[in-house]
Amino acid sequence: MKRKPHAPPGLVAERLGPDRIRLRFYGDAQEEELVVEAIELAEALARLEAPGYPTMPPGELEDEPDDVPNYTTAELPVWSPGGVLVLRRVKLPGPDLLEFSTPSGSVYELPYGRTVAYLRTLLPR
Repeated sequence: MKRKPHAPPGLVAERLGPDRIRLRFYGDAQEEELVVEAIELAEALARLEAPGYPTMPPGELEDEPDDVPNYTTAELPVWSPGGVLVLRRVKLPGPDLLEFSTPSGSVYELPYGRTVAYLRTLLPR
């Protein structure tokens, strides 16, 4: 039996009925809660993995950093409290991260693989 992935530090998510997901971000001194449509979150995560993502080693990217983007971005509307949530997959240089930029202007950085695996357990199939 496969175990459900654990939440990454800084995020707790839960399903709110069939259509919505509550995302609760927490950090050193702040906490923020957003409600998004489950299908919108699933589509945004899929856009982050779209073809054309850079495959060059970090050393080569550092030589000409403007030639290949080191991140992909997707946006989705926030149902509550309103606004737009921006997801950014930052892959090179350094660890593979998923950044969440909230409507309030906060930015939360989480490990990409672990965060996506956790969120997928809540998304529509």
